Order: sequence, then structure tokens, then C-alpha cells
Amino acid sequence: MFTQLISLDDTQLSKLPPQSLVFLHTPLCGTCKVARRMLEVVAALQSDIPIFEVDANFVPETLQAWQIASVPSLVYLSQGKVASVQYAFSGVAELAERIAHFLGSDTRP
Repeated sequence: MFTQLISLDDTQLSKLPPQSLVFLHTPLCGTCKVARRMLEVVAALQSDIPIFEVDANFVPETLQAWQIASVPSLVYLSQGKVASVQYAFSGVAELAERIAHFLGSDTRP
């Protein structure tokens, strides 16, 4: 469902689809588990969403470069550049709508 990434260097970013989502988390973060579950539900409803995940502990340079304030965070990438960052995961419907809007899709679950 999610594609696991080990790094977020320029080579890796160039291989991602033009519009991608990167979920940043840490293994012991309870809020990250809740946010991941919401993303899983959205992905199950819209199976073509390009969602990648990475353990934030392994990409400190990227966190600094992207100015990531906390985890969980969902980074919306356009052409390998940060378009926006989402820190609050208030619900599946809101998340699905925001993702659909970013991907240019009018379909909502």
C-alpha cells in the first residue's frame, strides 16, 4: 500500500511520480500510528495514490532542509519539491479531500 523509502536524496526524489505524498513518521510515535491508519483508509478508497513513507530518524538532513517541525507529517511533493506539509490529521474525509485536491482529482470517497 505504501512504498517504503530509506532515503530522500535527490536521486530518490527524481524517481518519484510528479505528484507524490511522503509520510514521515517514527516507530514509537502513537499519533503517527493513528495518522498512518487514516492514510491507509484513504489509500484503500483511492488505490492510485502515490504514497511513500520514511522513518524520520533516518533522514535528518531532509527534515532540516524541508523545515519539518514534527511527526507525523504528510509532505505533498510536486516535481520533487515541497508543495505543502500537513501536520494535523483531523479525519479521513478531510484527508481524502485534501489529497484529491492536490492530485487534481474531483473524486471523493
